[in-house]
Amino acid sequence: MIQIMNWLSMAIGLIPLNRQQLQSNFLVDYVMMVLVPCLYLIAYFGIILMQRFGLAFLDACNSVCRLSNNLFMHLGAFLYVTIFVMSLYRRKQFFVDFETHLAEIDVVIQKCRQVADLDKSRVKAVKHSVAYHFTWLFVFGVFIFALYYDASALYGTFGEYAIIPFMVSSFPYLAGSIIQGEFIYHVSVISNRFEQINTLFEKINQEARRRHAPIQVFDIESEGKKQERKSAVMATKTAFGIEQKLADEMKRQKSPHEDEDEMNTSDEEDDDIFDYNDTNTENTESTSETNLPDLFKLHDKILSLSVLTNGEFGPQCVPYMAACFVVSIFGIFLETKVNFIVGGKSPVLDYMTYLYVIWSITTMVVAYIVLRLCCNANNHSKQSAMIVHEIMQKKPAFMLSNDLFYNKMKSFTLQFLHWEGYFQFNGIGLFALDYTFIFSTVSAATSYLIVLLQFDMTAILRSEGLMT
Repeated sequence: MIQIMNWLSMAIGLIPLNRQQLQSNFLVDYVMMVLVPCLYLIAYFGIILMQRFGLAFLDACNSVCRLSNNLFMHLGAFLYVTIFVMSLYRRKQFFVDFETHLAEIDVVIQKCRQVADLDKSRVKAVKHSVAYHFTWLFVFGVFIFALYYDASALYGTFGEYAIIPFMVSSFPYLAGSIIQGEFIYHVSVISNRFEQINTLFEKINQEARRRHAPIQVFDIESEGKKQERKSAVMATKTAFGIEQKLADEMKRQKSPHEDEDEMNTSDEEDDDIFDYNDTNTENTESTSETNLPDLFKLHDKILSLSVLTNGEFGPQCVPYMAACFVVSIFGIFLETKVNFIVGGKSPVLDYMTYLYVIWSITTMVVAYIVLRLCCNANNHSKQSAMIVHEIMQKKPAFMLSNDLFYNKMKSFTLQFLHWEGYFQFNGIGLFALDYTFIFSTVSAATSYLIVLLQFDMTAILRSEGLMT
């Protein structure tokens, strides 16, 4: 699926052709990124200046239709030009850096999986793959329907020249959605890497449940109690010294047979001590907890990759979310105040109304997927710190026997606490890309709709001959 999206991105000039090769031919790489925007600008200014091949210049298009068409066309121009300018900024360098860092992360993850013996557990990966492909199929189906509706309607009106109005109607929203698809792919890759290291952390957590530390008593008593215990220990040692002298005196009176039995008993005790030491050594041997230093480094690298991805695609989310907001509000307005009243009386007006509704649904689906995956990536990064904190609470043997593990785990949880307040997927700091954005958007849309729905459209529709 990602290959299909990459081919579409290269075909319409959103990414360079050889995006992962820095030393390739510059003209070949960027020819489509120059040619397609030039074709769009020719179609856009040609319709405005020549006043041909546009819905607004048809005799059947009334004032409401012209207003809807002009808003849709100019909003699309703002979206496409903004995204195109941002696509030129370090676009090729980003792809090279992302793939390089991702390859380094995958090498370390594979090594950690071999240490933790997780190469055979692929059930979760299969489930994730099914959901991943189903989401992409759904998104492609929605876009195919939107493009088919627009192209068929324009071809029925303009014939062989339908490509000209299509370039200024659906093409900008298609280009913006494909860029968000690139963002979705890269965030899903980051989220998947977080899931993999969480699986490794969870393996250490499960081993901490099964493997208990040797009993150790930490002295947390007050100084007065410590002195009392020291006095008791000294008294015990003195009594033990007296008893030892009496035992030595009694040994002289023992028979040789009793000495032999005592030697046998002593040998059995030595065997018991040896067995305990062997068991203790077996419990503290090196297992998956040896991955902890590498996992902490991996977590930092994936967070750095998140910052890199957000810096590349975050600015492009701002015009796309703005266009989605405006199209959705105006689509609801046209559907409720125009189409419900005079639907079916003007085919061109019906086309514009349905075009708003279709692209509002399409852009909202893409925006929701972006927000969902950004939330998943943030939650998976937080889950790593929660698992490490849970391991620390269990006080496993490897942590108590080696201060290095404890210090690293404590530093990791503290570092993530500061990192959580520093970074989150966002649109250049204007809004956070999480579910709170949906709430704030719905609140703002409700305020605008309350004002728009109060307009009385009956006089305008009567003047256009749509109402009697």
